[in-house]
Amino acid sequence: MIGSPSPTQQPPEQPTPEPKKITSTPRRRTGETPVARFIKRLLRPLFKGLYYLLRAFRNHKLVSLLAILLILGSATAVNYYKTGYLPFSIGKDQFDFNVHGTSGGGDQVRNWLYALRDGNVTTLAVLDRFMSQPPDPQTLVDQYSQPKAHLTWKTINVVGVQQEADTSVDSFVEVDLAASGPGGTTSEYALFHFVTAASQTGGTFLLVTAVVQIRGPLAP
Repeated sequence: MIGSPSPTQQPPEQPTPEPKKITSTPRRRTGETPVARFIKRLLRPLFKGLYYLLRAFRNHKLVSLLAILLILGSATAVNYYKTGYLPFSIGKDQFDFNVHGTSGGGDQVRNWLYALRDGNVTTLAVLDRFMSQPPDPQTLVDQYSQPKAHLTWKTINVVGVQQEADTSVDSFVEVDLAASGPGGTTSEYALFHFVTAASQTGGTFLLVTAVVQIRGPLAP
């Protein structure tokens, strides 16, 4: 008797592994960090105050305008009392060297330069009377004055002021000049050095006046 073939044995089923669950920690936004929260707590009252202040300005425009004008007026008055100048240097005198509450001889320097510009020999001689070796006023007038030298004084600028240990004051003044010639108008500048000192009576006088250098012609 021929026996029937034995049935094929099936391998036992393997259990299907469960997928692993990956848990992720939610990331904090920048504004949720402890440092950010601390900064928010500090700034929140400031921004709230500004918000209510702007609302008050919008609801009370006239009162707000008067308050702003009062603040600006007070600041201007204090600045003028302390420095003698209006805001943005309005009314500032560049010849006020401001040395111990005085002009430091700046008025003498200004008068000397204006006398030279106008060719006033007499005024130059009076201002130079305290100098040990004064320059010749007539020579200066012939070289640098507008009437004699046919120059145009364009600008006068104080470029430096220095108080010395002996209470004298050194100052340097640049004068921009223009001259007309056959080739057109040329520009040059002269640099003057002054030394002023205070007198026992409270005034100031010139000790030294010198032309440091003169350059030109420059670009027309």
